[in-house]
Amino acid sequence: MVLEFLFEYASSSLVYDKVLSRVLEKSEPEGRLVKTDTQIKLYVEAEDSDELEKFANDLSLELPHSIFLRNTEVNVVDAMPDNDFVLPLVDKPALSFCPSCLSKVLDETSEDYYNPFSECDVCGYGSDGKRGNYKSLFEQIASTISSGAVVMVNTFYGEYYLGKLDAKCNYVSFDVLSYDLATISKYTNVTKYETVALGAIEKPLIGLKTNLKFKIDFEEVEEELLRFKLADDFILYLTMVELHKLGVDCVFITKDKMAHGSELLIADFKETMEPIECVVGERNIIILGGDKGLPKFELTNEVVIPYIGTFNSVIKEHDFSEKTVVGLNMSKDYHNNILVYGKKFGLIEYLSFKSEYSSVAEIFKAIIDTNETGKKLLTNYKNEYTELYEKVSLITFEEKELNIYKIWGIISIVLGYSNTNDIYKSADKLENNAKSFLGTKGPRIDYKLQNINSKVYLDPLMVIRTAMTFKLAGVDSLCLSYGVVESFVEFLSGQLDEIKQNMSNDVVVASGSLLGNKHLFSKLDKEVSINHELYFNKELPVDGINIRYGGNELLHT
Repeated sequence: MVLEFLFEYASSSLVYDKVLSRVLEKSEPEGRLVKTDTQIKLYVEAEDSDELEKFANDLSLELPHSIFLRNTEVNVVDAMPDNDFVLPLVDKPALSFCPSCLSKVLDETSEDYYNPFSECDVCGYGSDGKRGNYKSLFEQIASTISSGAVVMVNTFYGEYYLGKLDAKCNYVSFDVLSYDLATISKYTNVTKYETVALGAIEKPLIGLKTNLKFKIDFEEVEEELLRFKLADDFILYLTMVELHKLGVDCVFITKDKMAHGSELLIADFKETMEPIECVVGERNIIILGGDKGLPKFELTNEVVIPYIGTFNSVIKEHDFSEKTVVGLNMSKDYHNNILVYGKKFGLIEYLSFKSEYSSVAEIFKAIIDTNETGKKLLTNYKNEYTELYEKVSLITFEEKELNIYKIWGIISIVLGYSNTNDIYKSADKLENNAKSFLGTKGPRIDYKLQNINSKVYLDPLMVIRTAMTFKLAGVDSLCLSYGVVESFVEFLSGQLDEIKQNMSNDVVVASGSLLGNKHLFSKLDKEVSINHELYFNKELPVDGINIRYGGNELLHT
């Protein structure tokens, strides 16, 4: 009897390959590995079904979950394959600990009990430090943190400061390190898909709406949006185990320099790495940034057009050069548009989201000049919000070109959501409002098209006008902000349906840091996938234009 274990795995890190090879070496049944770019197949043969069942159980105990694992299947097949996969000699990835290492470190009968230097060929740990039982040291560090002090800790990938969530963390940029998934579920609105991702071997950071409260200057403060993660090396993990025993299940973690009471310096990191940050939808996961646990990509020195570079990176990662591809470029920093690429006709810009305004006063004048409805809208806005109108009318923009995110920033300013004149910070405010909205539907904001010199653009005035209309109607800030984001995705979905009808494209790819908005990504991932094959970068950050695939060569095909 031959069993085929199929893993759809989108990473080149070889973690699964190594785990499967290790299990095969220790098992009695004969087995073979076969690998393609997107699949790993493990074949195991035995006459006794009980033997195969034991193998499957042993495999489940050693195989970690990964954010790059898309699907698994087990099938009965006729025979073993003739070919076999041989593991290449590559550097170990800087991953979190694998299940095998974790079981040894927590086993009181193991010589690696509370030894953070457990050696492993799978998860990347080495024996550079002095091997031994460090339990008393972790108990001491946990006691120091529990008493209210800040501790400086050397992990295997960088220097961090840990402490209880209190007044101290108000003065630094921090994330939340949690003892387990149950703790994260207790304090956040984490979804089941995010829970699975948080527990993966990559141990990513995920931004979540939280109800955590802590005191600053004797006043209770609530941070609505924070990034959460689980411990991703044994230094942090064993510290959290001891903190849990003292009733502390989450602490702040930061790289910002802080006054501290103690230091834990047993680890000696070779290079500083950033944990990866993800956004999780029902079908897909994207990487916003970070490099820990990812293969090292070759940096390019080419001069690139940002939105072309990101578009090309997705095409090349998925090998779509022979297909007709529609690309959504949604960066916060760069030009936004919809591109279409085909081998026969090359690359064209189907729709641009570019607009140019130098001030809020110019936008107000353009709205007045549009028609009588626009003139009436500005009159009502000025009468209702006189002080706000006079304040924002003085704001000018340094940016020569506006994109979707900057338009959102202008909306945030005009609606009075932001206390700053900075477009980016104002857009952040609107975006955070949208992330904090707990409802399911916002008001419909008009994203309309306009023709300028025979080219199609998004009309930013209509977006701003309808947002102002709902402001005057009394719609609250969270709901209205969510409507701005939600309506944009619905607009994109409609455009993609029209393009598919006219150009018969094969796939849609999306890139850009705007995908970091949880509501935007989840809605795009869910709704666009109904009528289109939707793809994102596999292992590259969504705005990683200068990594590996940064060139503009598709422009010249």
